[in-house]
Amino acid sequence: RRVTPQYADWVDYGPDRVRVQDGLSVRQPPGTYTVTLEVNGEEYSTELRVLKDPNSDGDLSDIRAQLALMEEIQQDHQAASEAINQIEWTRRQLQDLQVILEDRDDAEDLSESAGTLDLSLATIESELFQLQVTGTGQDQVRYATKLIGKLNHLAQVTSIGDFPPTDQAVEVQALL
Repeated sequence: RRVTPQYADWVDYGPDRVRVQDGLSVRQPPGTYTVTLEVNGEEYSTELRVLKDPNSDGDLSDIRAQLALMEEIQQDHQAASEAINQIEWTRRQLQDLQVILEDRDDAEDLSESAGTLDLSLATIESELFQLQVTGTGQDQVRYATKLIGKLNHLAQVTSIGDFPPTDQAVEVQALL
């Protein structure tokens, strides 16, 4: 089992044992795309034409600007997700090591170092992800949002409509 949220050792992350799912979807601009579906080992492909919303005042350059920022946000989200999951795997190994070393009189220093490293990694992780979140109830309201949540929110507000990103959205992405 992976490292659990603070105060919630009952949380189960499922068979993949991943806290933060990789991937932030990015809408694609108008154009022609090939869509492939695999069913029972057979592939079916067809072309799909995505049209610009005729009711939108945004033009293709606006959509491209939005796409460029969304791709940057997506890359930041991916990097943060990978860091969180790697930190948690490392923390789990450190906690398992401490259990193994518990009964050994000659390993107090090593056990203490493992605990110190675990706390240091948790401090780093807590800047990337709210460690108290359990995925149930109103966690998002109770606890301050960390980097992953801020990137998710920025992606949501940036991808509304066919408009270029605001100067503020660009600045926030740079800060995050």
